[in-house]
Amino acid sequence: MDEKLLNEAVESIELIKSIINRTKKSFISFSKIFIYWGILFILNGIIMVLMTTNNEKVGDILTNYPILNFMPPITIIALVAALVYRKVSKKIPLIGLEKQLMKVWVLILALNVIPSKLNIITHTSDMTVEMITVRANSFSIMFFSLAMGLMITSWFTGYSQFKYLAFTYIGISVLYAYFNVPVLNDLVIQLLYIVALPFTFFYTGFFLKSQQAR
Repeated sequence: MDEKLLNEAVESIELIKSIINRTKKSFISFSKIFIYWGILFILNGIIMVLMTTNNEKVGDILTNYPILNFMPPITIIALVAALVYRKVSKKIPLIGLEKQLMKVWVLILALNVIPSKLNIITHTSDMTVEMITVRANSFSIMFFSLAMGLMITSWFTGYSQFKYLAFTYIGISVLYAYFNVPVLNDLVIQLLYIVALPFTFFYTGFFLKSQQAR
């Protein structure tokens, strides 16, 4: 190989390494964003449990106040999370790759709070329609999106711990989507669905905070 090309390749590798090291050091400053997001989504999980165990009361409230159908709790939680991101990023300006990383996480957060839209078409002969219950299941999509965020964070910071958790999430996503695994029953799925977001945010936040302490 030409010596000039070899030197350029070495310089490029060193530049990439320096960028990753700089991003690793600067990104840990935003650990509090993930910790605050974890607290918010624990609150969202508690609200989800209360709503699930009190379906009749929730139905009555939505009937009396139909505007709440357009403002589910997770939407309000997401808005507060956006305000947290904005406030923290103002105190510690985002620059370089860490800014792009946080944009990825904001997009992943948005992906997991945007409600699914279902169009149901029924055909009946006697003009009567019986009650139909439809459940939109985004379990695999949620875990795979979180895995993407963790994997991208691992690539740009060099923290392999995020990569290992991402592989775990991908495994859970694929198993649930394509296989009938007995351990993934309705109760386990519901529990994982509730804790996935807060756990991921807490894990990321406290890991970054531990690196900051070092």
